[in-house]
Amino acid sequence: MNSINIKTVASPFSKGFQHQLKFQSILSEAAQLFNWQGSRATTLADIAGSMELTKTCVYYYVKTKEDLIYQCYVASCDMWLSRAQKASDLPATGLEKIIAMVKGHFYQYIDTLESKAPHFAMLTEVSTLNRAHADDIGRRWGKVFDLCTAMVKQGIDEGEIEDLDATIIASGIFSVLQWFPVWLNRSHVAQADAVIEGVLDILVNGMAAQNHQFDAIDFPALNSLVLDSFDRGVQNRRKREAFYRVGSIYFNQKGYKGTSLDEIASSLDVTKGAFYYHIKNKEELLYQCFNRTLDVEDLLLTKVGATQATGLKKIELYLRYLFNVQFTEEGPLIRYRALPSLDEEHRKAILKATKRNSSGLGAYIREGFDDNTLRDIDADIAQHVLSGAVEASPDLADRVADFEQHDLSATYFNLFINGLSGKQ
Repeated sequence: MNSINIKTVASPFSKGFQHQLKFQSILSEAAQLFNWQGSRATTLADIAGSMELTKTCVYYYVKTKEDLIYQCYVASCDMWLSRAQKASDLPATGLEKIIAMVKGHFYQYIDTLESKAPHFAMLTEVSTLNRAHADDIGRRWGKVFDLCTAMVKQGIDEGEIEDLDATIIASGIFSVLQWFPVWLNRSHVAQADAVIEGVLDILVNGMAAQNHQFDAIDFPALNSLVLDSFDRGVQNRRKREAFYRVGSIYFNQKGYKGTSLDEIASSLDVTKGAFYYHIKNKEELLYQCFNRTLDVEDLLLTKVGATQATGLKKIELYLRYLFNVQFTEEGPLIRYRALPSLDEEHRKAILKATKRNSSGLGAYIREGFDDNTLRDIDADIAQHVLSGAVEASPDLADRVADFEQHDLSATYFNLFINGLSGKQ
């Protein structure tokens, strides 16, 4: 007897289908706003207004803003897992699978910029969720990370990827993917193919013209440098600097919304009155945390610039110096994912200062071109890739149990200097 294999097709006329479409639209709009201005500054009324809906309509789909953030993160994890699984299932080498995954994420975001695909939330404030939700997002992300690590291990076994720690290499790859929404904009859409080829060129082949050796280096202690820009004409600079360091810890771990000034004061064993003598409010503390980070970046750029090293060596030293600060008592530096939590005036000031520091790194890249230690790479793309690598470096603390900072920084940045395939 003949039979027909009838597949279930979601009817666009069904209430369930319509409900899901509306829910996905809300998640996309919320993700866009969260990414740009942070969950702290985004209300359900903002999301409803941007979609020309009533707040009542939004509340029909989500109970609270916390629930909406969680649902946005679930959607993001599902997208990441789908991309990783699709690449992992290819009948290809490990390196080819990684390239496919990177391309998939890149073009996904290009489609988002062209309004052909939804927005997905960056996982920047997972720690502000309740324990059950945070743990669930952690488990979901773990599956994504494990798939990428397996691709790296396959590439190492096949001899196409340099035989280094697969977990550290996977972390570097994700630093590139997670940074796409930060720097890609509509100006890149018209030249999308050239942009992704530039990114992949650095990932696969690295920045160095020849094999670059990572030697042991002496990391500078910040307190041995002149920190004039911290003084602000006040005698108690060190006390305020302690507030900035501890504030950076809390903002990095808990986000703006989850950070409590009372907790910070208590951790430093000072009264709230003493705290507010130095810091006006939480917004001001976050702003000063960014200022301190910019000052540290500028100091390290200056120290590196005083050396007689090649352009490539200066880039290596600067990256590893910054990396080291994150894992010492002089750190951490504030993570730029907290930038949307600043008010517009402060945000513009930080972005302006960030461009000044970026120009310093750009000068070392130009030196590398002049002295032929760098390959003919796209300098702008290189800066974006390196910025993402530095931003994501603290995540290694959750992935690598025992490490020496000298070795870990060398292994981590080897991906960007020598590339996935290494150099012989």
